[in-house]
Amino acid sequence: MGPDGERLRKLSGAISDAQKPVRVLRALAWPDEVKADFFARGARELPRVSYEAPRFDPAAQAVRLRELAASLDAGQEVERLLAETCESYAIAAEMLGAVGTRRFWELSQRLYGRPESISCDGRTTNLALAQHFDEVLAHYPLLARPTGEDTLSAEEAAPLLEARLAEFFRERPPRVEVVDELTANAVAGADAVKLRRDARFSQRDIAQLEHHEGHVHVATTRNGRAQPVLPCLGHGAPRTTRTQEGLATFTEFLSHTIDLERVHRLTNRILAIQLAEEGASFLDLYRFFQERGESEAGAFESARRVCRGGMLEGGAPFTKDVCYLDGFVRVANFLRVALTRGRADLVELLFVGKLDLSDLPALVALRSAGLLAAPRFMPLWARDLSFLTAYMAWSSFLDQTHLEGTEEVHADTLSRA
Repeated sequence: MGPDGERLRKLSGAISDAQKPVRVLRALAWPDEVKADFFARGARELPRVSYEAPRFDPAAQAVRLRELAASLDAGQEVERLLAETCESYAIAAEMLGAVGTRRFWELSQRLYGRPESISCDGRTTNLALAQHFDEVLAHYPLLARPTGEDTLSAEEAAPLLEARLAEFFRERPPRVEVVDELTANAVAGADAVKLRRDARFSQRDIAQLEHHEGHVHVATTRNGRAQPVLPCLGHGAPRTTRTQEGLATFTEFLSHTIDLERVHRLTNRILAIQLAEEGASFLDLYRFFQERGESEAGAFESARRVCRGGMLEGGAPFTKDVCYLDGFVRVANFLRVALTRGRADLVELLFVGKLDLSDLPALVALRSAGLLAAPRFMPLWARDLSFLTAYMAWSSFLDQTHLEGTEEVHADTLSRA
């Protein structure tokens, strides 16, 4: 039997209702006064952070979500997707009920992985990936920004980003708002991209936000909410974070908006999470990021990303930031395998909503049954399948060449250059 559209529509609505209070990043945000107080005390003591109790009962919400999951047939691909989505939100609800404890970290690992988690090849860990990037980047000093790329304030950057997003979305483009309390420099929703008021942005940063936040995060939210039977795909369940951030980071690469500073930042976050798991406190991480070239304000924000919701004394960090590089490698490798095997039809499915790569069989089933809307918004690289296939075919060939032999061939030239 094919998917039952009416049943799926009702289940999607029930899941959307059940997940509404489970807002992870919003619940873990630190008020601005925490930062001001930290520096007022000389940046020598742990930040004074207290979290508001969730406005819902985490245990009861988890039960409700798991009851929904239990009503689903995990033997059917589409219902398996929905069941795993429910479980993902249930774990997130429990995690929000455990802020400030080791249990928070344990649940964070289940949602996002950790530095020691194995990546897509079944052998390499996220930590090994970060260490590889770190080793390569050590040969390249972080270059000064080109002349004319002086950083802009959030207020100056907002209209520039808004104009770029208007070109992509045309009708009803998302607003760009400047706000006070935000852990990241920017976050995206369906109708707005928010910039943190005290952040600074270069022209490259603005282009990067256009592609990362706009062409992926806003686009998949809107495409998902437009689905006829599964509008819950417009909500970012924690289980979709790795693929979402992987797609967004991959888009940075193919749009030429990523740079060494950005890769350095993503790598440092994984290394910092590992340090925190080994017992590094917020202060240790603050100094680690400063040693890695961050300003005092930047080091505070980076350490906050790792420690939010966890234990400031060390041993229990928030592990979400392992998703960026891990997700990037998974998405890139999936595309390489899919395209070299003649499955270019799967590319557009990555943008029908917020999903995990493992959801693709379910989405193919929905598409075959006429129950899936094609994505309206996709980045250029996903629409240009001729370029993408050529790029991935070349990448696949290079991966099969013997690197050590190639290094021997060029070693003499490099030694004399």
